[in-house]
Amino acid sequence: MLSFLPTPIGNLDDLSFRALEKLREAEIFFCEDTRVTKKLLFLLQSRFDVRFCESARFIAMHSHNERMLVESLNSALLAKRCVYVSDAGMPCVSDPGAALVAFCVEHSVDYEVLPGANAAITAFAASGIESAGFLFHGFLPHKSLERKGVLTKLLQSETAVIIYESPRRITGFARLLRELEPDRRLFAVKELTKLYEKRFFGTAEQFAVTLDQLNLKGEWTIVIDRRQRAKRDQNEWLIEELLKLDAPVKPLSKILSRLTDERASLWYERLKPPQ
Repeated sequence: MLSFLPTPIGNLDDLSFRALEKLREAEIFFCEDTRVTKKLLFLLQSRFDVRFCESARFIAMHSHNERMLVESLNSALLAKRCVYVSDAGMPCVSDPGAALVAFCVEHSVDYEVLPGANAAITAFAASGIESAGFLFHGFLPHKSLERKGVLTKLLQSETAVIIYESPRRITGFARLLRELEPDRRLFAVKELTKLYEKRFFGTAEQFAVTLDQLNLKGEWTIVIDRRQRAKRDQNEWLIEELLKLDAPVKPLSKILSRLTDERASLWYERLKPPQ
């Protein structure tokens, strides 16, 4: 039997009794990083006074070798008590594991997936953002042009969007979101469930400013509010007529702002005569 186990994303007490028992019984550990898994077992042993199999075998299975390892895998190995654990959170969710699940399905290997800690679900519940569902994307691309294109597309979603970001790229993300939609509301949290968990509620503009005052260390989870159906869609004919008027730019910008939920300053920049 192969068990896919979610591991704590910060607080050790979030590990379920069922997952702890699977770890205790395991003979084979498939790990995203064997060092991280061994450290987790050491901490669990100290915290809960449990003992793990001394002869257990640890096999590294990460994003760079997962497919190659699965192709050479002997299904007889999985007849033993096996677990797969990623470094933190739920396997297969922005983490390796999916290729191993596919192997089990293809070769009729018995497997199970235990429920447990997940940063995306936890952040969505903590965000207070009302949305019938959400679009989970995970990490954005690293290259700037591709990154901008993907984020632009995600911002068109009619549901909330959940993104993961590293401490090295969180500032760049905030600046890009401010550039694209400064008024878009979001919830951001770093070090989720840990001692120094930090939360932010507000607009993209406010988030970019706030980051300059924060310690950026730690992984971030961002929940971006869904795209609001603009009043412009409902009153398109009225907007078109207003744009035809030879009216002072400042008061016209305020009226258009009320109709479209866009800032008056943005309308002013669009409508002001060229210098």
